Amino acid sequence: MKYYYFKTVKEKEELRVVALPGQTLDDGSAIKSDVKITCSKTLRGMYPEGTTFVGDTCKYFEKKKCYGTRNFRRLTAEMKSEVDYYKVTFKTDYIDPLKEETLLEKIVADKELSCPLAKEGFYMSRDDWSILVRNVKRGVNTMILGPTGCGKTESIRLLAKRLGRKLYTIDFGTIIDPVSSLIGVHRLKSGGISVFDEAPFVRMIQEENAIILLDEMNRGSLGATNIILPVLDERKSLSMEIAGSDRTREVKVAPGVVFIATCNVGSEYSGTNQLDSAIVNRFFPLELGQIPSSEEESVLIKRTGIDPDKAKLIVKISNNIRSLYNKQEISASISIRETLMTANLVADGWTLGKALEMTYLPLFEGTKTDGERSTIYKTISSY
Repeated sequence: MKYYYFKTVKEKEELRVVALPGQTLDDGSAIKSDVKITCSKTLRGMYPEGTTFVGDTCKYFEKKKCYGTRNFRRLTAEMKSEVDYYKVTFKTDYIDPLKEETLLEKIVADKELSCPLAKEGFYMSRDDWSILVRNVKRGVNTMILGPTGCGKTESIRLLAKRLGRKLYTIDFGTIIDPVSSLIGVHRLKSGGISVFDEAPFVRMIQEENAIILLDEMNRGSLGATNIILPVLDERKSLSMEIAGSDRTREVKVAPGVVFIATCNVGSEYSGTNQLDSAIVNRFFPLELGQIPSSEEESVLIKRTGIDPDKAKLIVKISNNIRSLYNKQEISASISIRETLMTANLVADGWTLGKALEMTYLPLFEGTKTDGERSTIYKTISSY
């Protein structure tokens, strides 16, 4: 056959590629559907389970006991007659690769937008990353939820860099006067002349394709969220008359501008407010959790150069503390920020035990013999 046909199947919760039956190699030997086919994980991720696609080579490697193939592609007119013959002969269904690529397939295939890996010093799951990229490309506002240190802000910075977009940040925790911070204020200049000074936010929303980070949005006041409400919905405009500006009453949001908000969720975060549903409903919710242990270890090793065994122990101890928090036995948890602090101290010469005590104990009330700090101290000391 001039072309070879393959299908994605799920095996032990992982996608792998198998050859469809009835095909032969150039020497006439049958291609066995139960023999492994070499294929990158990224490529497998482009094709949902059950998808049939084509390649123009198939070779058996005796030493590796596997088939190798390359140039997976969508059907062309030249392939169509052979595919029709194959479909009738072997009675197998396929998904027509001539159909237009989905946005998800384009994202996965784009090397410039590859999912960040722990070995690069930062981790985010492929699903979460793809959603974030998709939302920016579609102009969908996103609210990233999760505990401190889970990578909310860093993921946005990395995304803006990979997309080549300008990133602006509004820190809601520092907004005292919402009107002057988000719209502007009249100021007196020499000679008693009153001049309206626009807030940076006004200029931000007028830059095409900008990503605007609304950092720790649930630390802002109701007044601040009310001001930006029409910016987020179908109106896409900012009212200037609130501040008494003599310029155009409304400033329109430029094409391609997208807003990404971050929120720390949990009773341990003081100074946070419950967001009104009118605000929340204007965002796509994306909840980030604790990264897998093996990935966290890789991040520590990459960023600090720490010994792998020590990285593994830091994560193990931290997970035990996180378990205590999940069982509501202590009032706070440990984020990757703390594990990185600990790893950096170890890399700089501190013993693991001392580094853990210096980084973790101050987060909890009590002493080494009493209260929550006693529980954490015993957990550290047990290793």
